Amino acid sequence: MIPFIPALMAKLTVILAGGLAVASAMRSLAPSQRHLVLLATLVCGLTLPAVMLVSPQWNVGLLPQSSGALSPATGPGTPPISNAPSLRVGDAASERNGIIPVTPNVHAQSESDAENWAAMSIPILWALGVFGVLCWLVVGRVRLSRIGRSSWQLTDHDWKRILDDVRAEAGVTRVVRLSSSPFVSTPLTWGWLSPVVLVPEDALDWSDDHRRIVLRHELAHIARKDSFTQLLAGFVCAIYWFHPLVWMLERRLRAECERACDDRVVSLGTPPAEYASHLLEVARSARAFGAPGFLSVAMARPSQLEGRLLAVLNGSRRRVATSRAAKPLAVAVSALVLLPLAAFNPVDRARESVASTATDRSGLTPHRAGPSTLSPNSSPVAKTLAAKKLTSAADEKSANRFQGADSTFQLSAPVKSGGTLELDLRTGGTITITSWDRPEVQVRAVLRGRGAGDTRVSLRPDEGGATLESHFIQGSRNQSSSHQFIIELPRNFNVRIKSAGGSVSISNVAGTFTGNTGGGEITIRNADGDIDLHSGGGEVNVSDSNLNGSVTTGGGLVRIVRVNGSLRGSSGSGPVIYTDSRDPNHGAGVGIGKGQGVSIATSDGGSSVSATTVKGANGKATTTTYVDDGAGRDYGYGRGGIRMDAAGGPLSVESAPNGARITTGGGRIRIGPSGGEVFAQTGGGSIDIGPAAGSVAAHTGSGDVTIQLTGSSSHTVDVTSGNGNVTLIVPSDLNATLELETAYTENHGRKTRIVSDWPLSITETDTWDDSHGTPRKYVRVRQNIGKGGAVIRVRTTNGDIELKRGR
Repeated sequence: MIPFIPALMAKLTVILAGGLAVASAMRSLAPSQRHLVLLATLVCGLTLPAVMLVSPQWNVGLLPQSSGALSPATGPGTPPISNAPSLRVGDAASERNGIIPVTPNVHAQSESDAENWAAMSIPILWALGVFGVLCWLVVGRVRLSRIGRSSWQLTDHDWKRILDDVRAEAGVTRVVRLSSSPFVSTPLTWGWLSPVVLVPEDALDWSDDHRRIVLRHELAHIARKDSFTQLLAGFVCAIYWFHPLVWMLERRLRAECERACDDRVVSLGTPPAEYASHLLEVARSARAFGAPGFLSVAMARPSQLEGRLLAVLNGSRRRVATSRAAKPLAVAVSALVLLPLAAFNPVDRARESVASTATDRSGLTPHRAGPSTLSPNSSPVAKTLAAKKLTSAADEKSANRFQGADSTFQLSAPVKSGGTLELDLRTGGTITITSWDRPEVQVRAVLRGRGAGDTRVSLRPDEGGATLESHFIQGSRNQSSSHQFIIELPRNFNVRIKSAGGSVSISNVAGTFTGNTGGGEITIRNADGDIDLHSGGGEVNVSDSNLNGSVTTGGGLVRIVRVNGSLRGSSGSGPVIYTDSRDPNHGAGVGIGKGQGVSIATSDGGSSVSATTVKGANGKATTTTYVDDGAGRDYGYGRGGIRMDAAGGPLSVESAPNGARITTGGGRIRIGPSGGEVFAQTGGGSIDIGPAAGSVAAHTGSGDVTIQLTGSSSHTVDVTSGNGNVTLIVPSDLNATLELETAYTENHGRKTRIVSDWPLSITETDTWDDSHGTPRKYVRVRQNIGKGGAVIRVRTTNGDIELKRGR
């Protein structure tokens, strides 16, 4: 019989390959259903060794005759070779009988020793691999626990209200801890019995809609118990660490659980295009998370983003959740497959035949060979037919490739000026639209990619307009394409776009332009009318046009050049630049949007201009012009202020006379002399501000904060640090209300202090508070300085607070 370990590996490979094949065949079904199939496959693989050990053996004669069976040269009455007398060197009797002496087989002994060593080393190697993967999982769990303990719990009214609403929607009855941490770059959740949702520190600036969508996604993971599923997958990967199909199945399982949660969010009423934009915003700052990322379920991973965006924007896809009957059905089908496969035991046909005739002790029972099997050598005709079948299959495969080859064709439809072109491109594709003087729409389609042969394109007239559609045929597996649609239409015409992805270019057309593309650049030139276009990600360029409305992108630069009208640009991660145009939010000049980078522009006459030097993470200085049009409109955090956001790296602003709002995912922030309001936030790093003539807010996940205030005006100060010292240098005639708090944890080794040039009434708690993780005590000050007034609030952990008199 086949030994246990090889039999286990063969059956495991059959189970894993079968599960992956079934999940691939279910492409048209909901991700939750595919996830259930993959999970059942993992459970079957995990329980297979135990079932093989306890199940009865089902012997099936399938293997060809082996060397251990009776050979044609050996009759039933012939003694086995192992019973022949052994030959020894120098045996006289052997020499007299004419028998040639034989020396011992040293090579056979060496091979036997090598086999014994291999038999001992394989279990040791397997155990080392299991131990390594389990240690990796333990390290990830410990790091998650540390991050959870050091995070800040979000307990304010807005977060709590949204969390309660989303919990009710998801049907989650367990208490969910919602926290923020500078050590994570994307929302994630873990924990089965005590679930935790962790969001990045910049989540404090999120809008209510963005908060609700993120929490809907994470609570969907909790409702589905995906954290437990990933823990189970990690354990299976540890047991079968050497098998590549196990790791492939784990990656596929994680991808399907993310898509299932995406479907849950969309099914709750979030428009697919809007959700895709939020998903891109989250993925913009996502980065690798190491071992903790294997045990947690993160909302966005860049490696899976493209497929998820296409799935979200595919309106024809099923988004139904798995029914209650599906899980018992999956258990029944798994048992039906697992039990026969575990009991199955292929044996040698010839040996089975000999065993059935061995009841005759005399050994005179004639040996009969079993039924012969068909082989290429047994019949030349069979070989010829097999060759013809292979040739036919190769021809068919070549025909499929030819069917998917590039193809170009042209469609046209009569239309009237002022009509509307509807674009419903479920396959996606590059769209280029220009005008001509004919009363018809003409489309030149260029189909490329593996899915070209499975693409269907149609153009039909519709009440003075036309509708262009493209889709993949039902059941198609080749849904990868690179199509292009070159469209010509009358000068006065409207365009409505719905595309799974691809760039959009419109030039020399007057009308109304609306819709969205899943991802790709938007280029508008010499266009008039109204516009409301959105891209899931990509640059937006609008030039030499007269437009009202908005153009938005989930990520990328937005450039608006020489455009009249109230055209508004927006980007999830990138600057918005107005050149020789009018920003509808601020007036003429340049507008700075969210993302890295700044821009340079000149202002119209009558506007005041201030120049500031800004240093980015690369250390290079860029002179940036900020414009105030004299009507109270500004560019930045305050009136004419500076606004800079960066995914990471240090930021430095030499001066901010009109205030600033500076944020970075991680790195030092330095802001020189400033007026107006100043806001600074970093995921981790020191903050140095001042002298500042206005109010200041500074927040860091871990780092020291130094703020210098100047002037006699009222200063509101709000400072938080996850771990660091805070130094405030304030005017000697300060009038303020102090709310100072520093906490020291039990493992810090010393008490933290509040030191001041003014007499303060300092209190300290008597007991250790463990409500925030590591037990801690608090040192606090609550009192007025001078006549009281604006609040100076400081909160830090394991750091001192120092209040100094300025000059």
